Amino acid sequence: MKKLSGLTAKILKMAALTAVLICVCITAAGAVLIYITTEEGIKNEVNYAAHSLNSLLDSEFYGEYYLKNGSLYKGGTMISRMDFMTTVSSISCSDDVDFTVFWGDTRVFTTVKRSDGSYITGTSAEKKVTDSVLGKGIEYYYSRVKINGRYYAGYYIPIMDTSAKTVGMVFAGRPLDAARSNMRKIITCFTIISAAVLAVNLAVFSKFSSKIVGALLEVKSFMENVANGDFAADLSLKTLSLTDEVGDIARSADTLRYNLRDLVERDPLTTLLNRRSCRKAIDKLLEQNKGYTAAMADIDHFKSINDGFGHACGDMVLKELSAMIKEETEKKKGFVSRWGGEEFLIILPGSGLNESKKFLEQILEMVRSAEYVWEGKRIPVTITIGAAEMINGEIPDETINRADHLLYDGKESGRNRLVT
Repeated sequence: MKKLSGLTAKILKMAALTAVLICVCITAAGAVLIYITTEEGIKNEVNYAAHSLNSLLDSEFYGEYYLKNGSLYKGGTMISRMDFMTTVSSISCSDDVDFTVFWGDTRVFTTVKRSDGSYITGTSAEKKVTDSVLGKGIEYYYSRVKINGRYYAGYYIPIMDTSAKTVGMVFAGRPLDAARSNMRKIITCFTIISAAVLAVNLAVFSKFSSKIVGALLEVKSFMENVANGDFAADLSLKTLSLTDEVGDIARSADTLRYNLRDLVERDPLTTLLNRRSCRKAIDKLLEQNKGYTAAMADIDHFKSINDGFGHACGDMVLKELSAMIKEETEKKKGFVSRWGGEEFLIILPGSGLNESKKFLEQILEMVRSAEYVWEGKRIPVTITIGAAEMINGEIPDETINRADHLLYDGKESGRNRLVT
């Protein structure tokens, strides 16, 4: 190759230096963003999984935990391993999430296995865990805790009796080697890209640098948006279709976006299920051949509450009413979601219309008689409900739409009532 000199050499040297700086910056920024996003995703997932297990056990078994003859009881009912495994299998999370229920610091039920395939029940939690969770009675997230010779990122929730004494723990965690494997792959791809760019012949550098850097900057911008919670962000088809390492990074980042979005299943204001997770729960009922009654509830004259007392008051009403309906519905082994605005969808599995009507009338009365006080003033709150029982062969949208139409019938006929 002919030796380059003069202005051409200077331009190529500057281009090469620029390429080095760009590659270093993009690799470093990408690695940091991937690490932050992955770590936050892991924390959110194990937090959600631990709370889900705790909530499901509370909804399926009422009363206090206690140990009798080596078996764990809750409210007079013995919890079997099958009960535990069935509950765990119903939680929507990654396949490699492990769960454990502790009595004191000892594992009573767990999905963590030894190398021979046996479960590590009867073993104890680490001292730092027991000091924080059992000793202080607080929830705790550990980014690195050793279990059975393997490091986990885990979330622990204390189990307390009626005297506020911590008697056990609920745990959900992911093995760090599995949880971070995708992160390492992406960071490795960034490193490979940097090395490849630096190895490119100076003669063709200017032709390809803009394409490579442009794609990397698009991925970087995409990952920043995802890190900030914008799961609607998207990558161009051109970038996703690339067959080089940049394309691998883009597709991995796109997959990471979908995995993180799956973790966001609850309405942030009311903590109720959102539409997406509610539909998934209904689909599970259908898979189990379970019928249900769908009830669409709407707060009457909610706009006047916002206009008259302010949106902060409206949020208070939404949260208190949601908590009330959620508590009562879960007693019936049902679930409720915030369907939109001031609308709520109540699902009562295995409940016929006649049985559901009695329950929904009780909900109406509870809402009417509840105290909603804002700045010393009592806020009158009522709701209107439309309820429809699922018909065999009917898809969820049809049942929900029938309940919705009945809701509007109730609105037009005076509100503050149940229409079936």
